[in-house]
Amino acid sequence: MRFTIEPELELFAESVRGALAGWEAPVEPVFGEWQDDRDDALGARLAAIGWGELWSDPDLLGPAVAGGVELGRACAPLCLIDEATLGVPLAIDGRVRHGDGRAEGGDREPTLDGTGTLRGVASAPSVPSDPTRLRAWGAVTLAYLAGLADGALEKAVEHARSREQFGAPLAALPAVQAHLADAAMARDGLLLSAWSAADPETGFPRDSLAWAGSACREVTAHVQQVHGGIGFALEGGVHRYDRRAKTVQVWTNALLRELS
Repeated sequence: MRFTIEPELELFAESVRGALAGWEAPVEPVFGEWQDDRDDALGARLAAIGWGELWSDPDLLGPAVAGGVELGRACAPLCLIDEATLGVPLAIDGRVRHGDGRAEGGDREPTLDGTGTLRGVASAPSVPSDPTRLRAWGAVTLAYLAGLADGALEKAVEHARSREQFGAPLAALPAVQAHLADAAMARDGLLLSAWSAADPETGFPRDSLAWAGSACREVTAHVQQVHGGIGFALEGGVHRYDRRAKTVQVWTNALLRELS
């Protein structure tokens, strides 16, 4: 199940899906090597539909959240959130996310999921203190995590319906149904948190962000269990949702500490 949203928000979400068409996140990481999944052509397609302008007006956070969910479902590059809302790459304690060519100095740091991290950047950009930008970043990050959870759960449902075990689809097994139900509950909580953060009366969603990373990883853990062994293998593609959720969780917690 996916929540029904207002027609104008669904239209913007459809535009984001159109911009993402033909783009696919790298499935297999090269462990120990530096990778960056930034795609400037994808960024340009999103800019053409007004993605970079949504942070400035509290009334536009609804479309931003709708788009953020779609970015999460696609495991799209995180720089699309950072630079559209904060105006600069996300930088904390001398580490810069997607910083190559956008921050001076530093060393390339291998990461879990190709976020193009530089470490030891002396001139790293500061996190903007503008509350409007921070609030937008928080709302869209929540939406991204909700999208990650939704995309992972969709794969689990498809797998459970198509794979047979003991003469019946996996989806008929009570244990599998329990995993899917628990994952759906956490996914729905993430979606509700993201839409709550889009409310013009809501401030920076600190508490929701502190919870959201672990909630998303709860979903991906259920999804991996439904897939069995292939859920933990590179060939299955499910691992990328968990790796990206872990990365977002680590960076978000670091930002919350920076702001405290």
